[in-house]
Amino acid sequence: MLSRVPRSAAVLLSSVMLVSIPVSQAQAWDAEGWETTLEAGASLTTGNTESATASGRIRAEHTAELWRNRLRGDALFTEEDRETTGQRYVAGYQLDRRLAEHDYVFGALRYERDRFSSYDYQASQTVGYGRRLVHRERLRLDGEIGVGARQARLAESGESDTDAVGRIGGNLRWDISESARLTDELLIISGRDNTEVENILALTADMTDRMALRTSFTVKHNTDVEPGKKNTDTISEVSLVWRFR
Repeated sequence: MLSRVPRSAAVLLSSVMLVSIPVSQAQAWDAEGWETTLEAGASLTTGNTESATASGRIRAEHTAELWRNRLRGDALFTEEDRETTGQRYVAGYQLDRRLAEHDYVFGALRYERDRFSSYDYQASQTVGYGRRLVHRERLRLDGEIGVGARQARLAESGESDTDAVGRIGGNLRWDISESARLTDELLIISGRDNTEVENILALTADMTDRMALRTSFTVKHNTDVEPGKKNTDTISEVSLVWRFR
């Protein structure tokens, strides 16, 4: 069943993009300018079972006094005995506008395509409010809450649906030492028919100023799936990271 996209979501998104209210006593974000990270991971198994896995990830962030742009791109490909068993792509963009030292509003776009899940694709457009809940020298925690719309299409039946959603997000960074950090990214998008949850827990260890080794564990959960499909997928990765500024 196809429902209309809430008009209020479009109005809110336009408001976030165009807002230009003054900010009093605003401080800079964590770091100004561009910061980009590229990741690449791969594994190969031969013998009784032949399998190959390749993954790539990009994160790009540009910060200024009042604005922050965040880009995301993920790709995962798995093959076993010359048959593709996993293929997942995620793209996202978020624009943040600072309101005060620890407060901001945002507009976010997200698109996910997973060939072997219940959903051919899921796309969402959300707006909302974010705040830095914890701000210490080595520990930072951001929380976000918002509303918007989501479009999805089931893989087997081809049925499409659009509904209103709520969004909850969280980003944790703990600098364990000068060269190691633990991060956790949580995203929950909940609508009438389905609640999707993604959590990425990662440990990164610097090898040089530009290169690091990263281990991560991703949990992806959908409450509503087609018969024969599992609700939860997990991804364990070890990858090399290159940083550019």
